[in-house]
Amino acid sequence: MNYYRCENPDCGFLAEEEPDVCPQCGGTFFLSVDEEELTGPDWVQLGNRAVDEERPTDALACYQQAAALDDMLGVTNLGWCLEAGIGVPADPRQAVVLYAQAAARDYMPALTNLGYCYAHGIGVARDDSKAVECFRKGAENGFPRAQFLLGEAYSRGLGVEQSWEEAVRWYRAAAEQGLPRAQCNLAWCYEYGKGVPQDLGESYRLYRKAAEQGDARGLFCVARCFDYGRGVTQNSTEAVAWYQKAADAGSAAAMCDLGVCYERGEGVERDLSRAVSLYRQAAEAGNAAGQCNLGFLYESGEGVEQSWEEAVRWYRAAAEQGMPRAQCNLAWCYEYGKGVEQNWKRAVHWYRQAADQEDPRGMFCMGICCKYGRGVEQNWEEAVHWYRRAVDAGSAAAMCNLGVCYERGEGVERDAAEAARLYRQAAEREDAAAQCNLGYLYETGEGVEQNWQEAVRWYQAAAEQGYPRAQCNLGVCWEFGHGVAKDPAKAADLYRQAAEGGDRVAACNLGYLYETGVGVAQSWADAVKWYRQAVEESEPRAQYNLAWCYEHGKGVPRDLRQARELYQAAAKQGYAGAQEAADRMEKDGSRRRGGGFLRGFLDGLRGQ
Repeated sequence: MNYYRCENPDCGFLAEEEPDVCPQCGGTFFLSVDEEELTGPDWVQLGNRAVDEERPTDALACYQQAAALDDMLGVTNLGWCLEAGIGVPADPRQAVVLYAQAAARDYMPALTNLGYCYAHGIGVARDDSKAVECFRKGAENGFPRAQFLLGEAYSRGLGVEQSWEEAVRWYRAAAEQGLPRAQCNLAWCYEYGKGVPQDLGESYRLYRKAAEQGDARGLFCVARCFDYGRGVTQNSTEAVAWYQKAADAGSAAAMCDLGVCYERGEGVERDLSRAVSLYRQAAEAGNAAGQCNLGFLYESGEGVEQSWEEAVRWYRAAAEQGMPRAQCNLAWCYEYGKGVEQNWKRAVHWYRQAADQEDPRGMFCMGICCKYGRGVEQNWEEAVHWYRRAVDAGSAAAMCNLGVCYERGEGVERDAAEAARLYRQAAEREDAAAQCNLGYLYETGEGVEQNWQEAVRWYQAAAEQGYPRAQCNLGVCWEFGHGVAKDPAKAADLYRQAAEGGDRVAACNLGYLYETGVGVAQSWADAVKWYRQAVEESEPRAQYNLAWCYEHGKGVPRDLRQARELYQAAAKQGYAGAQEAADRMEKDGSRRRGGGFLRGFLDGLRGQ
């Protein structure tokens, strides 16, 4: 069989069929070459092209020819075919034999591959020390991949004592030879100050060098530099352009982050359908963040038809890869039976998976589970343990809940001052519940010096975040002039906001303002409306007030039986005066039932 070599001596392109133009140099003249005249490097060139064109059997045959001619690159590439199963069933042990043969001839690529096999237990028992021995020899002989892998060994402490300084030394050696992976790793060291002083400008420069070679990770990291303003001026439009280049180069992480840009409208016009498409590409490529983000869009029904089942599917995929946010989201689905059958034990399993990775939300939710005995045995001390860990990880919600434990003496000795300190920590991080709780301590003077103005300040902060309990408490301040000038109309407005947010005390308070005509136009119908809403949430004062309305026919037709039942319901909750009212109605009812044969007979027919 004849082959055709480009006549240009500086080119050397070899083809199985004569082309019109050389794809490498553009030449138009070719020399016919007999198969017997082909050298080892010629067969390697043909094998490499077969790999690029996805012709594995041809690639294997070409590398075998090169190896037969004692070409060390041919031997090494043949080993790679056996290691990876290219054109032949994988045989890692035989691959190691071939790598060792070429390594014995001081062929550094083969030596490096042999070290990689030792590092990962491919075809041989894992041996980090032997791996480092191979990498070091290759590195000292100037082979960039060996230098990079020796840097990796130092960064992880595998086969050597961990040393960021040594890692940087070898990453730099490989980076200066233009190896993109080494450039990216060295850039990361500069970005986070590992083994070198932190230098975001130098980090960006190195990422850019890798990116200019078309390296997907380099392209992605340049995009992130622009996205977050690290080493360059923040520029969302530039970030999108680089994310797109990285995505086109196959970076699943870039597909995900580009999806975020489209979801939020950062650097591009907001386009949820495009976000879904990008998240799906990333998710199907195994990117955990893309899977989690796609799950969230299915949960919220943004850009796709809402589906809890699909949300769970993608949360689970990311959770199984160890992503804490996905683990917490999946746990929440099990907690509330969304897309899966409700199962507290499974919820706890996934919260614990996240918590064991020091995830603040996972640890906080473990505290909640232990506090209420959900999926685990109720245990105040365990709840406090998890809250403390979450607090150490910066969870404002955990600061608030741990404050509650100290305020009430649950799992710890009661300490109102410590509660106030924790509430303040969380409040300053804009946790609405903590702001409200801190306001309450200032109202009551527990753990802090009593101060209505401070109470109002913190109630206001939480109310502005739409926190119903704070809106209600602030309404009380306006109704009675505590820390502010008395303004019942303002109180009514705040009660309404809180009641519409589901606060039962606020609904009852608003009902009372309508009953008395304070701050609003008097209206028994509206009073009953708001009392009834509060009663649905078992608010005892509302039960008592609505009972009074039924007893006297105010805003509702008079109904003594309903009144008595509501008084009794309030009495069961210990509401002052409710038991006396229920007893009074019972006595009044007994007198009415004793009013003659006909009345008693008719009452009996009604089941009284």
